[in-house]
Amino acid sequence: MKEITLFGAGGHSYAAVSLIKGLGKYKPVLIYDDNPKEDNILGIPVLDYKDEKIKTESVCVTIGDNEARKKIVLAHDFNYPTFIHESASICPSALIGKGSLVLPQVVLDADVELGDFCIVNNNATVSHNVKVGNYVHIAIQAAISGGVSIEEGVLIGAGSVILPGIKIGKWAVVGAGSVVTKDVPDYAVVYGNPARIKRI
Repeated sequence: MKEITLFGAGGHSYAAVSLIKGLGKYKPVLIYDDNPKEDNILGIPVLDYKDEKIKTESVCVTIGDNEARKKIVLAHDFNYPTFIHESASICPSALIGKGSLVLPQVVLDADVELGDFCIVNNNATVSHNVKVGNYVHIAIQAAISGGVSIEEGVLIGAGSVILPGIKIGKWAVVGAGSVVTKDVPDYAVVYGNPARIKRI
């Protein structure tokens, strides 16, 4: 069994450690964080990232903040496996990039393209022909309809709904519980039902 190190000791690290242990191909050995608040997560030691040298070839980045996740990835050249929970429903025609986490009860439908270093959280649904860029975070119970395009770095909030054919611009934020009925510009923050631009 190969050893793997995790970056990020927040909430996603609990899900990632459980997922990786359950799949049985990798053994989590250390978790690095730049501001550790606990000394272990599910029995895996947490160390301060600032002064440590990574000792494994494989890394899983569990940081929920998309920009911070990208910064870690660009700073290190490791093997970044993708982990998919056994309860996820993945259509055979779906493509999933490296370093991504697909958590319990996720649905990825026909011809979905999920980029690198994405996090798709519990019970999220991504319908057919959706294109998802790199470093995207789709939160719990989000529902993304067919033909949607999601650019790099987007955060789709918990329980939000994206209607068919919508384009979400890069590094945009969709607030929790929003219903997105119109395209969202790059870097915009939108929320509400229907979602409206609150900040660009």
